[in-house]
Order: sequence, then C-alpha cells, then structure tokens
Amino acid sequence: MKALPLVVVMLLVASPVLGAAGPADGSTHSMAPDEAEPAQVESPSNETIHVLDIPSSELARATVEAHHVDLGPSLDFSALGAGGQIQTGASIERIESATDDSTRQQLILDELNTIEQRAIALQSAQRSAIERFNADDITARDLLIELARIDAEARALDDRRVALREITSETPDFSISSGRLAALERELDTFTGPVRTHAVSVVTGRSDAARFSVRTSETGFVLSVVADGEYVREAYRADLRNRDQNTVSYEEALDIVAENYPTIYSNRAAQNGTNVISAGDSHRVQINYRDGQLTAYVDSGTGRVFKESQTRPLESITTRDTASGVRDGLALTVDRTYPGGPLRIQLNESETGDPVDANVTIGLEASQESTLLGHTGSDGTIWTVSPSASYTVTVIRGNSAVVLTTAPTPMPYLAGNATAAENDTSPTVTSTPTESTGTGSTESADSVSAVSQAGLPAPPGGG
Repeated sequence: MKALPLVVVMLLVASPVLGAAGPADGSTHSMAPDEAEPAQVESPSNETIHVLDIPSSELARATVEAHHVDLGPSLDFSALGAGGQIQTGASIERIESATDDSTRQQLILDELNTIEQRAIALQSAQRSAIERFNADDITARDLLIELARIDAEARALDDRRVALREITSETPDFSISSGRLAALERELDTFTGPVRTHAVSVVTGRSDAARFSVRTSETGFVLSVVADGEYVREAYRADLRNRDQNTVSYEEALDIVAENYPTIYSNRAAQNGTNVISAGDSHRVQINYRDGQLTAYVDSGTGRVFKESQTRPLESITTRDTASGVRDGLALTVDRTYPGGPLRIQLNESETGDPVDANVTIGLEASQESTLLGHTGSDGTIWTVSPSASYTVTVIRGNSAVVLTTAPTPMPYLAGNATAAENDTSPTVTSTPTESTGTGSTESADSVSAVSQAGLPAPPGGG
C-alpha cells in the first residue's frame, strides 16, 4: 500500500543545529493528506488494528501479572529522577564556569560523548534484562521494573542532551551537528515507552494496581496494560534492526508504515494526522487517527518496523470474536482478543439484560489456578489484557456462578510482514463453559452456549 501524495513541510527536529546550519537528516516532516478522512460508521474491529509482536516460534516467555505500589522501586525511581537532575545541573554549571571558550567547548563535547556511551550501556542493560528473564533468573515484575528504570534514565539523559543543545547555542563560534544530536535523541527514544511509564506510576503509588502482559523473544519484548480508560502497548524487536545500512528514505518509511497499518493509516486525522521524524538510523512515524495514536519506528537498514507504541481508548475497541455462557440467571460474555490484547468481560442478567456487579477471576486453563481481577461494577464490565494461552473466566454472585473457558484469537501481525503469520497455524478452540457448582440451578448443560472460535496454541511459559 502506497502513501498518498503528500505536502511536505521541512522543519528542524527537536534537536536543531547548534549555532550553525546543519544537514537535513534530523528534519521533521509533517504530512497533510490530500483527501479528507474517510467517513465510517463504526470503529475498526480489534482484529483489523495490526500490531508489532513476536512470532510464536520465537516466543520465549509470556505472562500476565498484577503489579502494585512497591516501596523499594519507588525510592529507586525517586533517587534516579533526583540524581539525573543533580547531574545535569552540575554538568551545566561546570560548562558555564569554564574560564575560556576552548575549555567550554571541550566540556560540552565530553558531556555529549558521555551521554552517547550511556546510551550504549542502556542497550546492553536492556538486552541483559531480557536474557535473565528468559532464563528464569528474574521475574516478570523484575523485568518490568528494570525496563522502567532504563526508560527513566533514558529520559534523564535526553533532558541533559537538550540542556547541552541550549548551552551550545550560547557558545560563540561553536556548533554541534543537528544530525548527531537528532540521532542521539532517537537512540534514547528507543528505550522509552508508555507502558514502562505507567509501570513507574503504579510502583510509585501514583496509579492503581494493574495487570501487565509481558511477552519476550531472545532480543525483544512486548508490554501491554489497560489503564485510565485506555489500552496501551509497546513492542521492541532488536532482531529487525541493521545499523550498518541506511537506505530507507523518510518517504519510504511512511509507505512502509502505511502498508503495515492499513486500517490506522486510512483512518488518520485529516489535519496533522501524520508526522515523520528522520534521524540517525531510523525514522519515527506518528499517526493520530480517530480511535487512537500509533508511533512506529522504521529501521533505515532493514526497512522494517522494529519498535511500536499504541494507545487506544477502550470505548473505541470492538471485536468480532466473542465467547458466551449462561448459567444460574447470569449471562457472561468475553470479547476475545489476541495475546496481550484488550480483553473485555461483560456480565448481565440473562432474562432482563441488566448489568450485574460481581467478582471476576481469571486463570490459565493448564494451571488450574485463578487470580481475582476485581468486580464488574455498575455497568457489568471489567477490562484486562488477554493471556497468551487458553484461560478460564469465573464469575460468582451469591450462590450463582458461570464459568467460561476460551482462548485468545490469532495475532493481527503487521500487514506488510509476509512471514509473520507463518508460525501461527492456529487450531480451532472451543470455549466450554463449565457447569455451575451453585445451588438451586435448574438449567441443564445444554442451556450453556458454547462458541467455537479460532485460538492460539499455548506458548512456552504461557500466561
């Protein structure tokens, strides 16, 4: 799929030339589509919103776990934030106190080199954390906190980069290539993401406890969470990068994103819907569309999307794949989704259709263990993220209960990735509501609806 003809506005990136004009490899390109946004009646189905994920043959571990406020990491994040500010302040003060321009220039270059070296160290730390999680040396909580720490340090380093940019602009007869600063910004950007940001908010007590999905390959990961009325996910695939080549232009990067995310691209906003920033060895393509926001990173060497973040309001999410069961006057509906996707559970009175407030538990079918999700509330609805293997949802209200076993739907891999789905020849899985153990039920097993749907085989370490 090719991008529509574009009106290209060349603007300097957030890291502009310092003290002198520089190359255009750090430029921002704002795209104004030459057609109005297509009129549609309904939101796109969840299955048509493509995502960057890990092929099942490369999946090392997958789990969904609840995380909450934690004093230890909370103090660590506070110290990290304060330490970053102190270090940046000390660096700037040292530069401003230089006795001559030559010393001042050298100190600026030294600080920039230090940030670049720390970026390399963060890459190593991230790779090491994934490897330790895959080897079962650390828990999913430990991995999430480590990735969040890397995120926090990357943001602190970028703040220092911005401070260096500003002080350089005040230094006579001195400049730093905008391309170098833009490439550093983009590299630090690959260590940040909205799910990691929310994880920090949870462990520091600024947000309520939440269930996070964690999926890993040998060198990549996918994180997702339902928080604050939104479904949020981020993915990183180091295996899709090639830093030794730089052959993809920003126009081609936009075409690549349009091909991989056809539904999102076709629903982009008519004004300021698409923005491309080219820097270093990658292109960042951001698309605002009617039902959310996508940020995709295209590697200049491979021409592949290697990093992604998506944010979608829950109210915009629809699905064609539902499993349902009726027992003891309760009607339970599960809007099935892909592993780590937004999972909606709805409970109603079977006769009147009125929403029912009751406790809900979920657990992997293979483990026979369940975890309390919470209660459905006055609207009878509760959201979470889907496990990666067959799972059982149980709802209990007094002496009434309904139990539903089902499986995730196939992963909606990037549309432009011809090989992504080769690993997922999914069998048909039948969702089988279990007969109630409640008393006073007069319904027979035949009255419980079983829905046949396609699902995924259980991955190693699934959950």
